[in-house]
Amino acid sequence: MRFIIAIGVFVVAAILLGIGVTQKLFFSGPEMITLSAEVKPNTPYMVIGGKTLTLHGNTPYITVSGASKGNFVGYGRTDDVKAWIGSDDFDALGYSTNQSKFVLAEGKPLVEDPENPALTELPEQTVISPAGSDLWLGEANAQKAATVPTELDKSMSVIIASDGTANAPGDVTISWPLPSAVPFATGFIIIGGVLALVGLILYLWALRHDRNSQGPRRRGSGPKPPKPRSLSMPKPKSLVSAAAKGRRALPRGSSFVALGLAGVLTVGLSSCSPFQAPQAPAEQATPSATPTPGIEGEPPAVTERQLGVILEKISTVVSSADSTLDANLSATRLIGPAQEIRAANYAIRKVDGGVPALPALAASPITFVMPQATNAWPRQVIAVVQNEKDPSVPTMGLMMIQNSPRDNYHIEYLVTLEPNASVPTVAPANVGSALVMPDSKLLMISPDQLSAAYGSVLMQGEASPYYGLFDLTADTLVTQVGKTYKDQKIGSLSGRASVEFSQSPGTGVPMGLATLDSGAIVTVGLNEVETVKPTEAGASVSLEGQAKTLSGISSSPTGVESTYGLQLAFYVPPLGSTEKIRLLGYTQGLIAAKGL
Repeated sequence: MRFIIAIGVFVVAAILLGIGVTQKLFFSGPEMITLSAEVKPNTPYMVIGGKTLTLHGNTPYITVSGASKGNFVGYGRTDDVKAWIGSDDFDALGYSTNQSKFVLAEGKPLVEDPENPALTELPEQTVISPAGSDLWLGEANAQKAATVPTELDKSMSVIIASDGTANAPGDVTISWPLPSAVPFATGFIIIGGVLALVGLILYLWALRHDRNSQGPRRRGSGPKPPKPRSLSMPKPKSLVSAAAKGRRALPRGSSFVALGLAGVLTVGLSSCSPFQAPQAPAEQATPSATPTPGIEGEPPAVTERQLGVILEKISTVVSSADSTLDANLSATRLIGPAQEIRAANYAIRKVDGGVPALPALAASPITFVMPQATNAWPRQVIAVVQNEKDPSVPTMGLMMIQNSPRDNYHIEYLVTLEPNASVPTVAPANVGSALVMPDSKLLMISPDQLSAAYGSVLMQGEASPYYGLFDLTADTLVTQVGKTYKDQKIGSLSGRASVEFSQSPGTGVPMGLATLDSGAIVTVGLNEVETVKPTEAGASVSLEGQAKTLSGISSSPTGVESTYGLQLAFYVPPLGSTEKIRLLGYTQGLIAAKGL
């Protein structure tokens, strides 16, 4: 029975494999639609528009080659592609359905595009290679042939280049995967192959069971019966033996026969499988946008998938800078207050290895995305990275800015969120949020006045005229560096030295994006300066800790000045609201120290 079951499984496997292979060989039709062009661009850049890219679907594979200095291909929104090129010359490659061939024409510079007046005034372009730009939704760069899988629509374009100085590569192939005409053929082949392996296992199991059942058997303890004498003459052995019958007819080589059968079926399974186009990596899948009724405007500065790629790049650079204490490297992705604190930390740790490093910048998981809705520059994005599975990693809020098309995104504010930070409802990430101008009069306080107002609360406490504007019930920064702390510091040095506290605006510009309740999330910078001077003749002020390390001096007869940078993120309610301004997160650190 076991052999019958095994043979039955093999038969079913053979039938399924036969059906699947027959369909693939004779009824499947073409797997791809491919169009190729061999042109000779006369400019460093070549663009293929969305109309050509979507001739046969929205997921083409674009392959470029032919340039000796490398081949680059990337895709993004058409406006972003043209903005990156700016006033530089480029060629446009299109496909003429009437002539059934590709046509190369001179591209129209963005500065002459009346449909995008906001993008015509661009700064001087210094970067010449498009490789690595944060504008691209996907890209590939190779010495010989570069292939990028895409997922796009007619609003997107492809940019092709070499190194930005040589002419763009002219060998272009666009391939569109086609839906299978026999969608169940692959399933038949896979199931048939699996059944073939199952049949092999059943066959070997049956063979083993049969051999074990034919082993020696133990006889009883009684006397052996007398052996009957044979009266017949022995038959001569024949050189040709007849085929054995019954279960004992299974020769030892049967397992090799079964193995060979399974091998043949497996080879047939692999060899008859059709050519499959390379699959786009998981991160290339574009989240489907869900339109929000009643919200219209310009597109978001970045998509969620695009932001994930950008943060991966930034995290890699900052992590490398953290390990090598390279402030120049971190400056390629951090600016303003975020860079100041990190650069000072590097300088201190180079002298004192015992000083802890700043928290690492994680790239995921991204739990909050708030891009600016804009088609122009600068562009701003707020994001929150929170790893709920690892409580040792702080939840971090990032305020990022891209100043021009050929600049990449930089983090200007990097704050650790308060434990109970509550953010009002914001527009969906696929819609984007409106920019709040620094001098906006529609908020409880304008962003450019927020830093000074909060600084006044830290300095004066309840005596500050702005004290009533802020909700301080869950504000942990006030308890650390507020008026109570400052009074205690002054009292601890009374009679030996004088302590003065002053403030100045941070190097970062106020940045804000609107929430759906007409409020805003605003980030600002604030510097607090602590000046200590001796009060007795001949006395000196001793420096300790990080201030001593950063300043390079151990004492000063005239006094010392230490500057602490504060990066602050707030929710600011709209004008007329009964709510108060809330501190969402902050980061503070020593950024300068010197003797007077």
